[in-house]
Amino acid sequence: MAAAAVTVATVSASRSAKAATVELGDTSTLSPWGPNPKGPPSPLPRGIDLPADPRAYTAISSYHAHIYFNEDTAYRAARLREWVIERFRIELGEWNEGPRGPHTTPSFYFGFATDQVPTVIPWLMLNHLGLKILIHPNTDDPYADHLVNALWIGDTQPVNAYRMARSATAAGGDIERIHPNNIPTVPLEV
Repeated sequence: MAAAAVTVATVSASRSAKAATVELGDTSTLSPWGPNPKGPPSPLPRGIDLPADPRAYTAISSYHAHIYFNEDTAYRAARLREWVIERFRIELGEWNEGPRGPHTTPSFYFGFATDQVPTVIPWLMLNHLGLKILIHPNTDDPYADHLVNALWIGDTQPVNAYRMARSATAAGGDIERIHPNNIPTVPLEV
């Protein structure tokens, strides 16, 4: 079958508007949206200020997973911490029995490298033991990392980034890099 084609106008700050042909699939598609899903309204509503180009995912140097608990769920957090230590090469952070930094409740964290995303995040999705987990990238914008570009597993909760810098390097720091401090001893379940 012939592929359905649609003409799309593309605009970029560095390029002028031009027409491009995009192949969207053939008429035998099984998607309920069909081969040519309806696009965004034209023009976009006023007040929407979009960047000219997307950010590069390579701006992420590492990730943190913050696991939150309270006096009733601390035993679950301790078990999850054990499981993570046994299975992943990570940078294990402290066990905090009270608020620390932008984290408003007791928590512990671990840092992991970008190449571990395909295993760590799905594993946590299936093994969070009912705990709230904040996963955030580490870029040069810690504020956006914690509040805008974060991923939650389980329920969400407040994060207080009121005094966080909008640029780590401008504030005299560095982009967070992780330094693994454990060696896993249990093979990952597959």
